[in-house]
Amino acid sequence: MSWGDVWVNGDKMRPGIDATGPRAPWIAAGVISSEERAFVEATQLLRRTRGAHARAVEFDLQLTSSAVSRERPGTGKAVVGFEPDGLWLAVDVTPAGSPEEDARYVVFAQRVHVVAGARRAAGGGTKGGPRATIRLRGRARSRESALEWGYRAARD
Repeated sequence: MSWGDVWVNGDKMRPGIDATGPRAPWIAAGVISSEERAFVEATQLLRRTRGAHARAVEFDLQLTSSAVSRERPGTGKAVVGFEPDGLWLAVDVTPAGSPEEDARYVVFAQRVHVVAGARRAAGGGTKGGPRATIRLRGRARSRESALEWGYRAARD
């Protein structure tokens, strides 16, 4: 697991995360890059302040799992899709080189949805590379943050 790894879940209630990170029923979905400015800024606000926070966060998710898609297919395949209901989403924000006991994960306070009309095909389709890139948006309840800590090492 490393910074930017993303997990999703389609359950009615968001599952918890502990020091070992997201585990089943969470599904490894893909990655976001450290260049995703809006996500990085929202995480920094969450880390540094109590009063300021991002109410909405848009970012690109590079899907690497065939078990996750933009839309839930009508077939019997075991695939979760962001639409129509959205998915719970967790992201590893552990700084590179940190020991396992310093793990940090953020989760979106509400289900995350695809930004309408935003979809990009994956570049190259290399083995192990992204299958597709989709633009996602996580929103907050009124006066709340779009992100919250799923798990944060005790020293923080």
